[in-house]
Amino acid sequence: MKGVFWKEGESFTSSMSLIVSLLIRYPEIATLKLIPEEQIFQFGFIFKRKFTPEEKKAFQEELELSLKALTELNRYHPKIMKFTFKRLKNFSFLEIKRDIASLSQDEISLITRIINHKYQGEIIKDAEDSMGEEELIFQEEMIDHMLEDIKDSQQDKELIGIREEGRVMLFNHSDPP
Repeated sequence: MKGVFWKEGESFTSSMSLIVSLLIRYPEIATLKLIPEEQIFQFGFIFKRKFTPEEKKAFQEELELSLKALTELNRYHPKIMKFTFKRLKNFSFLEIKRDIASLSQDEISLITRIINHKYQGEIIKDAEDSMGEEELIFQEEMIDHMLEDIKDSQQDKELIGIREEGRVMLFNHSDPP
């Protein structure tokens, strides 16, 4: 990862750190948006293929079934779990909206594993840094901690993290007061 960019003079918040950490840890996530008024994260994934309506439905059902099994095992119930597919030319875009209150590191990991397993050559992602097992575990623990912090605090900035050519760019999309 070449670098993270944000507006000079703006303080780097825990929600910003979380977005950057998730984009670095999971190179499959192309965009990550924090929408404070809805209290959700919107994950964006890009595929180098066109999904047929049947493939979209089957993929969504597989994701929903897997995530519902995980939420049942972990005894939490998501308020928002929405999947949207869009297409532009030869690319398909998957957006997943999840409420912050029930989102977990395990869930994000499961989503990316399913996507990698099913569409390994078709998901657009940055080259993964070769991290050792200990560093991956440390990163995941830090993400867990930041997720808990963000659940306990009021978010007021709409933030968008974008991955581009080995960099993570972070934008404050909130309207000025």
